[in-house]
Amino acid sequence: MRRVFFEGTTVDDLKAYMGPFAERLGYKFNTEIEFVDEVLESELVVLERDGDVYCPCRVRVGDPKEDLKIVCPCIPFYLDEFAALRKCWCGLFIREDVEDGADLIGVIEQPEPGTQVDVPVCLVEDLQPGTARHVKVGKVDLAVVRVGEEVFALSNVCRHAFAPLDEGFVDGYALVCPWHGWRYDVRDGTTDHPNADVRTFPAMIRNGEVLVTVPLGRAR
Repeated sequence: MRRVFFEGTTVDDLKAYMGPFAERLGYKFNTEIEFVDEVLESELVVLERDGDVYCPCRVRVGDPKEDLKIVCPCIPFYLDEFAALRKCWCGLFIREDVEDGADLIGVIEQPEPGTQVDVPVCLVEDLQPGTARHVKVGKVDLAVVRVGEEVFALSNVCRHAFAPLDEGFVDGYALVCPWHGWRYDVRDGTTDHPNADVRTFPAMIRNGEVLVTVPLGRAR
């Protein structure tokens, strides 16, 4: 059993543990309280049996690295899918702006691959002006940058020596590579080196959150 839990852990303990975590990602518990309690009670059974609160609606594969992705709340590993569905796999967690979660319980039809999805990646207050941070959406590594009250998103990998751009520094509208100083314009991903531009993604601020628009699934 994971150290954060203890013998006799209750549904209310799980709520106190998971609630603030999900809230910082723009999610909340489903408005259907009875459903929430039922799911969390099943997670307690899983906790007692398997040592952690694996999502009860997903199947463990026996690979610790892969199984880590289904420890509840698994929101960080499925940002784009959940943003499109407006809920996690089973509907235990729903987006904060959903008023009635009754229709989001269980399996619902998933959007087609390639559908554009606005994915919340962090709170504005967690991204100070003149800074960048790394965000992983699906298989895409992004550097999210704030310049004044504007936000931008671009590929996090420098085309020169594959350095993580988020570890560089912001100079006006330029994100400067931490290893060799290549400068990328965060507005369009261009650099002054030939054939070395990086891809950019639309980004915006909405209701205190930073959102990045990405294509869902394999079509990205």
